[in-house]
Amino acid sequence: MDSAQPIDRRGAPRRQNRRFVLSERRLGFERRRRRGVAAAFDVLVACLRDHPAALLALLALANLFSVLDLRLTLVALRHGAAEGNPFMQYVFGAGPAQAAVLKIGIVAGASVGIWALRRYRKALLLAPLAVAIYGAVVVYELVSLS
Repeated sequence: MDSAQPIDRRGAPRRQNRRFVLSERRLGFERRRRRGVAAAFDVLVACLRDHPAALLALLALANLFSVLDLRLTLVALRHGAAEGNPFMQYVFGAGPAQAAVLKIGIVAGASVGIWALRRYRKALLLAPLAVAIYGAVVVYELVSLS
């Protein structure tokens, strides 16, 4: 053995035990407790996270409201109303079939995206937001048709 080179044993065991550890990515659910309306949204999001069937029901309701919106829009257009959205006005000019595919396709695609990203808090917040927006649009169209 060559005794000319000293053996450094200080860092050897530590270097051998070192492992690669991925940092944990926070999903937004471990935050501090909130009060008021924010606490209600936290309860809703936690429910959607823990009960996938509830999330599916909410997404199905958003798609149902989308179909109702399309149907009520077609009825209103037949009675002489004008489409308020300039982009959809252009699409309805091309034909009701193209408008139906676009309107239903966008909401269905968003639903698939929300379902795929359901482990993230922000994605789960989009489901009740979509239901609220489409529900308000359907109520508005029902009131305006009366």
